[in-house]
Parts: sequence; structure tokens; C-alpha cells
Amino acid sequence: MKLSDSDRAAGLLYLILAVCFVVPAIGYGFGSVRRLGAGVFPLVVGLLLALVGLLLVIRSLVGHKGAAVAEMNLRTPAYIVAALVFAAATLRVGGIAVAVPGAVLISSRASRDFPISHALGLAALLTVFVWLVFVVGFSVRLPFLAGVL
Repeated sequence: MKLSDSDRAAGLLYLILAVCFVVPAIGYGFGSVRRLGAGVFPLVVGLLLALVGLLLVIRSLVGHKGAAVAEMNLRTPAYIVAALVFAAATLRVGGIAVAVPGAVLISSRASRDFPISHALGLAALLTVFVWLVFVVGFSVRLPFLAGVL
């Protein structure tokens, strides 16, 4: 398979995923600027996926000479999916202080070149960021540490 073929296939997959996010989002309601509704996040994700998909399809059609695509490494997507599942399973039960650092540490294992010290720093930074954006900024009712805060 040539790189341009894989770009086209990936772009079409992104466009299909975008439709899967945008169509249900329309029925959720968007709320107001002050208090965003449930449909805003999947709509934004869907639009970003559509943009990436469109760019990949255009890139594949421009006429790049395709290079051979390397064999797929399943380690990376497996760790990313595991991190998402961990975050989804522990957010309500353990709180932001458990879900976010756990997801960051699990996903950091997807790369062999990412040191654990960087992952710990990033986990702390993202935990504070998620708390500030969602709890303080958007008033989403999520515990920081379940049972404590």
C-alpha cells in the first residue's frame, strides 16, 4: 500500500467518525455561551475529525508519490485505548485526581522514548488544567478526589 492510498483511507475513516460524532450531537442541545450543553463537545470533536479527514483526503489527491507504509505497531493504539477506558471507568468513582494522572501514565507507555519523569509532570499539569477548565470554568460537577473533595 502506498502512502497516498493510506492517507485517503485514513481521511475517509476520519470523515465517517466525524459523522458519528456530529449527528448525535445535534440532538443533545448546545446550551448557551455561559452554560454549554451536552452537544457542544461531540460537535467540536466531530468538526475537528472532519477537518483532519478532509485534509488527508486532499493530500492524497494532490499527487504525492506514495512511499511504502511501515507495518502497523499495535502497542500505541492499545495503550491509548487502555488510557481512555481507565479514565472513563475511574472519573466518577475516583475523581479527577485519579482518572487524569492514570490516563496520562498509561498513555505515556505508548512511546518507548517518553520518560516517566516527563509523564509525571504532564500528569500533574493536566490534572490541574482539567480541574480548572471543567470544574471551575464550565461548572461540571466532578469530584477532584472522590470521597475527599
